[in-house]
Amino acid sequence: MLDGLILGWLLLAWGAQAVVPWRLASAGPEQRRRWPLSLLPLLTGGALGALLYARSHADAAVAQGLYPLTASVPGRVLAVLFAALALAAVVALAGRRRLEDAGWRIAAAFGLAFLLAASWAGELLRTGEGPASEPLPLAALAALRALVALGAAESAAPGRPRLAGAAGLALPLYGLLLPARLAGLLWRQGQALTLGAATLLLLTARWLPASLRRPALAGATLLAGAFLAQAADLSRQLAPLSIEHSDF
Repeated sequence: MLDGLILGWLLLAWGAQAVVPWRLASAGPEQRRRWPLSLLPLLTGGALGALLYARSHADAAVAQGLYPLTASVPGRVLAVLFAALALAAVVALAGRRRLEDAGWRIAAAFGLAFLLAASWAGELLRTGEGPASEPLPLAALAALRALVALGAAESAAPGRPRLAGAAGLALPLYGLLLPARLAGLLWRQGQALTLGAATLLLLTARWLPASLRRPALAGATLLAGAFLAQAADLSRQLAPLSIEHSDF
């Protein structure tokens, strides 16, 4: 339960670093005054959530070279991009009344770059010592996770949802691209219902009344986080099987 909440929070916190600045590039002065205030708290909260998750799954983090962060290329990339994103968020916050449209788009680019790196690290943590994906499917899974995060972050961004529909298409595709043994376990445990409910909320959020859009996206985020947490948990359970299979 806690893992699902953390992973749902990370989808929101990391996705907002790209979605919010991009929306502000075409927003009015009032939105530019208020919405940037959320970026640093989300970034800080995301960092704390990621540390808590990595700490509670230390074996997976060590196995994938994500602890310490400097132990692997993904970790080093993540650390550098986090520092750059934090600086961009500070600059955007300090100059939010004067920042030009291009400046917001640059901040969004930093956010997107970090989101992709964090999604890559998230997939490595999900794999842990369990069955691994080939490089191309792994890259696709990371990209789909990032797209789900962009859709989830629209609950914390100004304007009507625009990416939630694409995120709703990405989520079931993510499930289909998981390693076959892991996907089989997920479906046998009824996770197709969780995945389906999250997908439905994402696909319909844009067309709901304005008062229901953010709650629908928040619910989809929690359900997506629960699915990702269960996928990581089952992957860890498959680790002994994958080791036995490789020894054989």
